Amino acid sequence: MTEITPKEITVTDFAVREHRSLWMDAWRRLLASNTARLGMFIVGLFVFSAVFAHYFWEYNPKIDLDYSLKLKPPTLVANEEVPSVHIFGTDKLGRDIFRRVVHGGWNSLRVGIVAVGISLFFGGLIGLFAGFYENINMTFVERLTLFGLTGFMMGILSAWIAAQPIQAIFMTTLGVAAAYYKDFYPDSLKRTAIFALAGFLLSALPGFFISFTVGWVVGVWGALTGVLLSRPLEGKFFSNVMMRLMDIVLSFPGYLLAIAIVAFLGPGLSKGMIAIGVVGIPVYARLTRSAVLSVIQKEYILAAQSVGEAHSRIIFRHLTPNILSPIIVQTTMGLANAILSAAALGFLGLGAIPPEPEWGAMLGDSYRYLTSGAWWAVLFPGLAIMLSVLGFNLLGDGLRDALDPKLRT
Repeated sequence: MTEITPKEITVTDFAVREHRSLWMDAWRRLLASNTARLGMFIVGLFVFSAVFAHYFWEYNPKIDLDYSLKLKPPTLVANEEVPSVHIFGTDKLGRDIFRRVVHGGWNSLRVGIVAVGISLFFGGLIGLFAGFYENINMTFVERLTLFGLTGFMMGILSAWIAAQPIQAIFMTTLGVAAAYYKDFYPDSLKRTAIFALAGFLLSALPGFFISFTVGWVVGVWGALTGVLLSRPLEGKFFSNVMMRLMDIVLSFPGYLLAIAIVAFLGPGLSKGMIAIGVVGIPVYARLTRSAVLSVIQKEYILAAQSVGEAHSRIIFRHLTPNILSPIIVQTTMGLANAILSAAALGFLGLGAIPPEPEWGAMLGDSYRYLTSGAWWAVLFPGLAIMLSVLGFNLLGDGLRDALDPKLRT
């Protein structure tokens, strides 16, 4: 009988697979999705054409006009009537629509990136801190910061009424003092009376130098500020206040709020970026807060707390990486919404200032010529908006499926 030595035995474990990270798995699922691949192709084409045209295809919109070519249809070959090639036709000033559509993509791309960046940065921080401190007790320094910011925000109104910046400084100082002496007065009624009186005096005395009426108005507001600062403000107070502010912003129709902000700041592409970014802040704040609340009680967060890690390290080292999936998806789709919003503002004349090429402004300038048969002046800018928004939406759908942990195999 033949003997088998241990060295001759080989074991093959077919259950063991190549180790892959979550992000590598997500990337492979993204590439396997037809929807995601189509979205990546459209987005890649859009980004490449916008960047290439901006840096390598010089265009001066101030001198790009030829009245002899006004509203000429698309031509692929030069002829006697149209001596130059215009594959998308020309607009009311004889400008080449293809060139303006391509260069308009750079402005739309800038609007999307800057507006989403504003929304993501401010909304993400608000949601991150609101969700974290809703469940975690604040440290002494964090409480000082919360009381100081509360006093500052309350003091801004009295500073505006009295036209005295010193009012905001006084209220900030009162807030810091309220946090520092939080337990100095155990009698809550006595504490409330002291801080109400302090708030009244700090606001009224400088206000009386303006007028008697202003002194009393800002004094009463200062007393109310003192009453608020006498309360035991904690993380739940911060979370509730910030989320209610986000609810107030969300109660306004997005386009109307953006139009109001642009009307206040003035027309222009940069002002439109700010307006669209501000309108999108509540979406990211609510999404981030909900994501934080879903992981704040996980074992790795409790373990980090038990070993005494700083709150900042827990927030940015442990929480943030584990809530990125829904935020990445929302950011991708937010780019599509920002491009669409920028086009809407441009259509209303509140976006890019003419003659700067921008898709919405091109639609606003050309839609009235549809009745004369100049369909190309509207079709191609509209197609550019539709395809870019479609590309980002398809990519967002693919990312949503790829980053879903339930689909990991």
